Amino acid sequence: MKQKLLAIIGLCLMLTVVLTGCNNKAEENTQAAPAQTVSVVTAETTQKAAEQTTAKAAAQKATQKTAQKATQKANQKATKKTAQKNTKKATQKATQKATQKATQKKTEATGSPVQRYQGKYGNGRCTIEVIGVANNSVEIHVYWSSSAWEHSEWTMSGNFDDEGKYVYYSDGVRKDIKYNDDGTSTTETVYTGGKGAFVFNGNKMTWEDQTADHVADGMTFVKC
Repeated sequence: MKQKLLAIIGLCLMLTVVLTGCNNKAEENTQAAPAQTVSVVTAETTQKAAEQTTAKAAAQKATQKTAQKATQKANQKATKKTAQKNTKKATQKATQKATQKATQKKTEATGSPVQRYQGKYGNGRCTIEVIGVANNSVEIHVYWSSSAWEHSEWTMSGNFDDEGKYVYYSDGVRKDIKYNDDGTSTTETVYTGGKGAFVFNGNKMTWEDQTADHVADGMTFVKC
């Protein structure tokens, strides 16, 4: 009877050891499982983040390329518009200049004597300017340089004759101007009431000075 009881107790101890070992193994498996799950989740998160970064970089690149293309297109459009504007402006200016020149030439050919002959005429150191005052009246200014330190000036006025060829004057004034070393100048009135005539022929003119000087005898002045 005593041996039977001991055998039962031994069997119970063995069952207890086996059950304890099974429980410990189950607990170990239960504790190890979350670590594996965390590793899987971490890998998925990293891959997803990498994909998002790649997608973002691609979107930025596409946006930058679109912006560059739009900027280039806008610059090309602006350059083309500027070129067209400059060309149009140059064409208008050239057309306007040609029209003015043609009108002036026509006026000079068919207009009044003043319109035909007003302007500047020159010969060497002498320049004569004909300034229109009215349809038939002009003022004439003469500038004649003798040197860098001295020149003479004449002023007179008159009317064209009926043929529109001669301008007679009787109010001529001559002044001689001299420059001093200190930068000042002196003016001397040589005469007043000078008489004479200017004769016009196309783009040329002669001056018949009737004073004692006869300063322009034999000279022809050409329109500038």
